[in-house]
Amino acid sequence: MRLTEQVHQILKRHVRAGDFVIDATAGNGHDTQFLADQVGPSGRVWAIDLQSEAIDATRQRLSAVGKADSVSLIQADHADQLENTPKTEHGTAAAVIFNLGYLPGSDQSVRTQPGKTLRALEAAAQLLCLGGYLCVTAYRAHPGGEEEAQQVENWMRARQAEGWQVQCIVPDSKNLPPVLWVAVTKTHGAASSAEPQHHPNPRP
Repeated sequence: MRLTEQVHQILKRHVRAGDFVIDATAGNGHDTQFLADQVGPSGRVWAIDLQSEAIDATRQRLSAVGKADSVSLIQADHADQLENTPKTEHGTAAAVIFNLGYLPGSDQSVRTQPGKTLRALEAAAQLLCLGGYLCVTAYRAHPGGEEEAQQVENWMRARQAEGWQVQCIVPDSKNLPPVLWVAVTKTHGAASSAEPQHHPNPRP
């Protein structure tokens, strides 16, 4: 199973109708569409990408399935956008997804950068609710990819030391495969559990 599919399988168990979720690297819109399906018309999805072609591709994908009006498409640097999110949104996101690297089929010189990625992760951590999920796929084969992946690992290990539940998934490959990090924010009095203890949209 591809890492993107594993992310979807994991989040299917935790993202609910009515949730607020963020695709911090919209790309071609696969994760955005998945998130929109999960939260339904009562939920909110932000899809962020620096490149206009990514926003256009995501819009086309959503339009094809009748979900273009249910997603806020934001062309911006993900670090800047997440850092400038109003404090009223802090602690409200059920999940944030990152796919690092470059837009498939585009100019590979335009890619995520370690410094901005770390800023975006810090901002995402502020936005997540207790028990919220942060899924980060770091691709290592392109120039600068290994450095960025190592920075992500360092950040994740620091969160783990603070009480987050952190899982690292690396496909079995002879080449340099991507790395998936799945992190669940610290929950009060339940640091040993990987299941959320608080949710912004609890079931009745």
